[in-house]
This record gives sequence, C-alpha cells and structure tokens, in this order.
Amino acid sequence: MSFTTIEQATPRLHRSELAVPGSNPSMFEKAARCAADIVFLDLEDAVAPDDKEQARRNIIQALNEVDWGSRTMMIRINGLDTHYMYRDVVDVVEACPRLDTWRRSPSRAGAWKR
Repeated sequence: MSFTTIEQATPRLHRSELAVPGSNPSMFEKAARCAADIVFLDLEDAVAPDDKEQARRNIIQALNEVDWGSRTMMIRINGLDTHYMYRDVVDVVEACPRLDTWRRSPSRAGAWKR
C-alpha cells in the first residue's frame, strides 16, 4: 500500500478538437490562437509517408516553442502496425513536456468491423 498523496488534476473541457497536420508548420501559430479545447497535431493520415520524419520534428519544435495556452495538446501517432509508431511515441514524449496525451488510430485490419 502506498501513502503517497497524488494531487487532483485540473479538470479540462473537451468540447472541441482541432486537427493540424504535422507536415504543415505554417498552421501551428493559427491553431494556437483557435478556440478549440484540444489541438491535436497529426502524424498519421494527414501526413504523406515521405514527410513523416520531418512532421515529427516539426511537432517537437512546435510543442516546445509555440505558446499553446492552457488547451490540451495531443498528438495522433501512426498505427501500431506501422514502423513509424515507435519513433512517434519515443521521440515526441521524451522531448516534449508540454504534450498532454496521445491518440492512436485503430489498426487497419478490421478497424471498422462491427
């Protein structure tokens, strides 16, 4: 049993999300001024395969340099069945204390089956 006191997290609204492709850093400043509760920087569908590594670097730079205010910051990583996923998680999480959470897309095999 642990007697460590864990401070309650500040509640945050989750009414709206804005998706911004990581391959388009010119959109980051505008996204930082938007009214969305969550901004998610996309490494997955919105980014062409040849641009994924640069998009990851763009996102790391933006999370560390852009003033995102108090909104929740999220990245969408590539699917678990891709070779991009590991670097998405490790590189961004290690380099970005401002990152609040990440999301993954469903795996392609049977993703939308009912």
